[in-house]
Formats: sequence, C-alpha cells, structure tokens
Amino acid sequence: MKRLILIFISLALFEFLFAQPDYNRNALTTVALNFNENHSGEVFPRFHIMPVPDKFFNNPLAQPVIDLRGIKRPVMAELPELLQYMNDDFIIGKLHEQKVAQQILAQWFNRQKDGSFNVDMLKERGLYNANDNEFISASASKRGTSTLMDMGLSLVNQTYVVVFDYYNIMNMSEYYIKNETPGKDRTSNGYIAKVKTYLYRLDFGENVAADFFNKYWIYTDDKDKAAKIKAFDDATFRWIPVSRQIAEHQSSQSNPDKNTVIKQKSKEELIDDMNKNLMEKILPQMEARTDEMRVKAMVSNVHPISAKIGKKEGLGFDQRYYVYENRMKKDGDVYKKLIAVVKSMKVVDNRKVTEGKSEVSEFYQIYGGKVDNMGMFLEQKNDVGLNVFLGYTFEGMKGLNGRMEFYISKFMGDLIKENKSGKALTSIKLYVEGGYDKRMYYDFLEDGEKQDFVKISVGLSKDFYPSKFFHWGPFLGYGVESSDFGDETLKYENETSFVEVGARLGFNILPKTQLIGSYQFNYLFDGKSTNKTSGESVDLDYGEFYEGRGNPTISAGLRIMF
Repeated sequence: MKRLILIFISLALFEFLFAQPDYNRNALTTVALNFNENHSGEVFPRFHIMPVPDKFFNNPLAQPVIDLRGIKRPVMAELPELLQYMNDDFIIGKLHEQKVAQQILAQWFNRQKDGSFNVDMLKERGLYNANDNEFISASASKRGTSTLMDMGLSLVNQTYVVVFDYYNIMNMSEYYIKNETPGKDRTSNGYIAKVKTYLYRLDFGENVAADFFNKYWIYTDDKDKAAKIKAFDDATFRWIPVSRQIAEHQSSQSNPDKNTVIKQKSKEELIDDMNKNLMEKILPQMEARTDEMRVKAMVSNVHPISAKIGKKEGLGFDQRYYVYENRMKKDGDVYKKLIAVVKSMKVVDNRKVTEGKSEVSEFYQIYGGKVDNMGMFLEQKNDVGLNVFLGYTFEGMKGLNGRMEFYISKFMGDLIKENKSGKALTSIKLYVEGGYDKRMYYDFLEDGEKQDFVKISVGLSKDFYPSKFFHWGPFLGYGVESSDFGDETLKYENETSFVEVGARLGFNILPKTQLIGSYQFNYLFDGKSTNKTSGESVDLDYGEFYEGRGNPTISAGLRIMF
C-alpha cells in the first residue's frame, strides 16, 4: 500500500513539476476615450486602424472611440502627471455603457443577425492556438481534434481591452511655441502626443460561462429568442483592472525643401505612424506587468536550445527569453528557478494551424547553467536592445569611459532566409563610447595645471558566446580626442582623430550584468593645435606630444543589459 501511495505522489509531482507552462494566445481590443481636446478631430478618425500585434487575436469594435465631449477627465490635478490616472470605475462604466463586452462576445460566439450564436469562431481559434503536444494528445483521443476546438472556450477568458486616453496632443508648431524653440530650429512638421492606457480583462470564468449558456445562448429555432436577446443586451459583464501604462511619441518629418525630392507624408500618415509607435511602446509594459501576456514554451531540444514558438507568438530575431525550471520547497510551495538566459537566432513562421509537426525556433545561451528538455521552459523577457558600460582605461588614452551599445541585430531578421538560422547576425551592436581624463603631462604649465581630455568614438562590435560563462567580441570604430589648457589670456586646444580596433572579453556576474575587459589598438591620424586666443592652428603629432597616449589601451568595467 505504501508503495502505491509513493508511486501516486511521485506521478503527481512529476506531472506538476514538468507540466507545460500555461500560455494561450490572448485576444485584444483597442478603445479610445475622446474628451474633444486639442486635435481630437484629426487623431480619433484614424484610431480604427490602430494596429493590434500579431500575437493577439483581434476583436475590433465597429465604433472604437467613446465620445466624451462635455465631460471633464476625472483626475486629481494636484498630483504629479505620472500619477494622474483616471479611476477604473469611471472607465469601466463607459465600457458598460457602450456594451463593449457584448460586442466582443458577439464576435467570439459568431452572433448572427437573428441573435443566434454558434461556435465557428471558437473552433477556428482553438485550432490555431493549439501547439504540437496538444494536437498529438487530441488526435489520440476518441474525439480527435474536436477537443482542440473545445479549447477555444478557455480563450474567451483571456480577452483584454486596452483603453487609450490621449492628452496633450500638439502639432510641431505648437510644440515649438510651448518650448520657445528658436526659429532656425523649427525644422519639422507633424505631431507629438502622450497617452495613458488602461488594460482590463473580461471575466469569463466557469461560472460566467455557465450563466452565458443558460441565460443568453440563442439557437436558430429558440422560442425564447426575444427575451434572451434583451437579457444579453442588458447584461453587465465584469471587467478586471490589470495594469496602467504611459507613453509618448513624436511622429514628424523635416519641413519641405525645394532642394529635396523626398515626398512629404500626409497628416493621416503621420497620425497612423504615431498610433503604431504608441502601441509598440505600451505593449512591452503590459507584457512586463501581466504574466498571462508573456509567451512561455517548453524546451524541446538542447543542441541547440529550441522551442516550438515563432512568429505566431510574436517572437522576433535576437529576442531575449529566460529559461526556468519549477522547483518545490520543503513546505510544498512551488517556485520557478532561473536556469539560463537565451536569445533567439532562428525564428520560424508558424502562423498556421498545427498538424503536429511544427518546426522549432532556435536560441543561443548568454548566461546561466545547463539547460535540458526534461521540464525546463522558456519565458519571454522583453529587452530594449541596449547595453550600458561604465569603466576605466588604464593604459593609452587613460581615464573614465562609458559606452552605450545598441543591438542593430534585432532589425536583421528580414535578411535571413525563411526558417534558417541567423547565428552569424546575432549580437551585432552599434556603439557610442565617451571618455574623460584630467591629468598633467608637462611641468611647464603654471602651477602644475592639469589638462582635460575628452574623447568620443563610434563603431560596430559583435559578441560570440563559446561558453555560458563568458563571451568575447571584436570591435572596430572611429573617434576623436581633444584636450585644452591655458587661461583666458592664452588658451590652446589640441585634437586628433583615430581608428580603434580590438576585442572585449566578458564574464557573467548576474543575468543582465557582466564584467568586461578590453584590449584596443589605436591608430592616430595627424592632429592639430589651435591657439583659441588668436585662432591660429598648426599641425601636431598628437601621439608624440602626449607621450604614450596613442599606445594600446586596456580597460575594465561593468556592463548592464536593458
């Protein structure tokens, strides 16, 4: 008997600890509140084409803009702008007035003109949402893929509405006036706007679903059709507040110039661009704050690390994911333990109904321990594609230095052939580096005066990850350095330009923090020395004048990934 109990417990633990993480495709509807403020008449007629990202089912409304002319926005004006959010009850009340829940459910259940419902949409979305494991399990059951169609019902409970509240919309002329921009700098036209968004989930749990089918479901031959139609239209469905976001975007273009042939965008095109970019800015915030919106998938292979997700789930090239494993504490509580950090190098196009043989997307590891496919899973962790480095250079161009690195590789996915690995294009970065030093080179300066050295360089680099513990990468760049000394009566500025080439070596400390060391050669071009008092300049051998400054450099510091 004890053996049977132990077997039962072991099986239960195995099923729990190694169960596939709960991720289903969410549905999203966009709504805007129109308080009839500045430029409302230009912005809101374009809101109906606000893009919904591909990773969501789209439930668009026929009239997505709620007209609130004559109503004052209910916020506490004495609070800082960042805290001036509207009360959820006010917004939810407007959603009820507009019957937003009814409009969305009418799409989910394919409501007909006579008020009757059917499950055609549920079947379609249930099949599209299914992954290979679900397809194989369903195919082995008596009902076959009908089981997947039934799964569509659970998707209704993952219906979200994001409500946009635009405020402080200005065209560029108004923006320049507000900021007292000099006339010579007023070079653009277009729009700039701030938006606060409110995310709500439609409550369609088991009890709500049961009420829906008992009270409102209408068949084509239903005798109580009129009563049920009225009951459905009069019903109040619950909206659950999830998160709040804030974003700002400027959509502008250079003013027309008779010497250029670049076609000017119309006002409508500029507004469409603004809306698209606002959505792109708030989506990462929603995903960071809402667990159900983050994509999750089991690790299916480890050489390379792979998972059955792709463009259908919004996976992009060189996108960051965390690898977790469920663990259990002594008290029985289960938690997920971070195992590794990976980034995508092959993104498959899986935007179709699965047949149980989906290709896998592939990832390369940039941090952590050993990854296996015995229960570990990937979870989306958005990154902005930016690294910040702070350190010190000990030789050559000595001094404090900082660097910003931008992952241009994230935009290279289109260069890769469909369903092919793009590992060679991963972790390619554009960097901008600056340095500062203050030291004395010559004792002829009065009172041992120290000189200020300022340098800046730009270049390209790429990281290679031969191990999960460290990475290395070559870089090539171009920069300038200048120094000045003297006083108001006699002041000099010396400057040169240089090419830098070298390699960096990084060791992992934390998931997003590395210790970075670099070795760099500098080729200095001929420089010049300028008498700032008289304006006269002479050629200068910068490397000889500042002995040792053109030597190879060694630097070290910390890099943080965002």
